[in-house]
Amino acid sequence: MKIYSIFAFKLFSFKFPDEDENELKRLLTIWRDPEFLEKFYHENRHDLRKCSFETFAQNIIDDANQLDDTLYDLSQHEFSNFDLFFKQLNNQEYQFTLLSKRKGRINNLRLYALKIDANCYVITGGAIKLTHLMEERPHTLKELVKMDCCRRFLNENGVIDNESFYEFLIENI
Repeated sequence: MKIYSIFAFKLFSFKFPDEDENELKRLLTIWRDPEFLEKFYHENRHDLRKCSFETFAQNIIDDANQLDDTLYDLSQHEFSNFDLFFKQLNNQEYQFTLLSKRKGRINNLRLYALKIDANCYVITGGAIKLTHLMEERPHTLKELVKMDCCRRFLNENGVIDNESFYEFLIENI
């Protein structure tokens, strides 16, 4: 696994060995791809409550564009930060957790990330989420597994805060 900088010192993304792109770029690409969306629509039709493919696809593409714009805006404004976007994955989590699991959302789109430190996140993946619990569908369950794998990877490499994260990045250029 490799980690790529998206917005310097604030937002990063994992790139998995079997993928050509980092997770953020990969997700934005597939969420704008009509062929991917059509396949996803047919595989998950039972969760879409009588929504036409055209409406579904246009909503996902619009949301992907909004997500891209939101991340860019958060990276550019001095008083905005990614802590406003990424919330705890587990809504019952109220205490500090090292490398806590986070989610950012725009309607049905989810970006999953690990919080390195204040205003510093590394994206582990994302999904079109149509059900309440991630465990209810294979594609969202896969994202939970990826988050755990990424968290283990960072733990094994001594990442516990910004300083250790940046040291790890420098050592692995």
